[in-house]
Amino acid sequence: MRSLEDRVALVTGAARGIGRATALALADAGAAVVVTDVGRQVAGLTYGTATGEDLAATVALIEEQGGRAAPALVDVRDHDALLAAVDLAERSFGGLDVVVANAGVASWPATTWQATPEQWQTMIDVVLTGTWNTCRAAIPAMLRTGRGGSIVMVGSTAAVKPVPTIGHYAAAKNGVIGLMKSLALEVAGDSIRVNVVHPGGTGTEMTQNPAAEHWQATAPGVGGALELPMPIHRMEPLDVAAAIRWLCSPEARYVTGTQLVLDAGATLR
Repeated sequence: MRSLEDRVALVTGAARGIGRATALALADAGAAVVVTDVGRQVAGLTYGTATGEDLAATVALIEEQGGRAAPALVDVRDHDALLAAVDLAERSFGGLDVVVANAGVASWPATTWQATPEQWQTMIDVVLTGTWNTCRAAIPAMLRTGRGGSIVMVGSTAAVKPVPTIGHYAAAKNGVIGLMKSLALEVAGDSIRVNVVHPGGTGTEMTQNPAAEHWQATAPGVGGALELPMPIHRMEPLDVAAAIRWLCSPEARYVTGTQLVLDAGATLR
């Protein structure tokens, strides 16, 4: 289904994981896609963040399937860099219709109250302020097209169900929910829809690395919080991308202000 033919999308955190899978899904639906990622190590994190080579690989995969893509190295904490990415979408592809605010980070303090000030600030700056920066840069361009559009923010089931030790992550993702609700009302009259997708445990580089695996195995109460009722260990990024693609499509033309949970039933426990 080419439900996004002649539309233009911007995806942050698109060098790998959910972001890459989403960019591929949107391109497969016909959209031209500007893909962004930080392209360097983010200070204070204990796992490797995406590289410029990772981002180039996303572009290559899109082009291999016959799609159109343009890369931009962007730290979502930098509003001016996001403005430049939006400008790239307008210059290269003629506008902007779809935005997926996916960029995020993870860290695993011993307890929430023992998180360092750096861990707290990095989380808020990337996950919450980065999502706001993305919307602040993108919405004027979406309004200029006059076509309406869709904004999807990537949340987390940690914003739906408590998970021990990562309160800083949950706080940032809960902030994303509040931001989504306000924006959904503000731009509804312009036919721009705003929603949040909450993935559960998904197999990405952010969740499959030694630091994350140590946390899952040893932090009190975490193992039970992450258990999935359905018979899978983790979802795949393409599962989340499929839901995002639907929310961005005309099939979801009246879906706005919602939270879609994709977690194989984890938040039911």
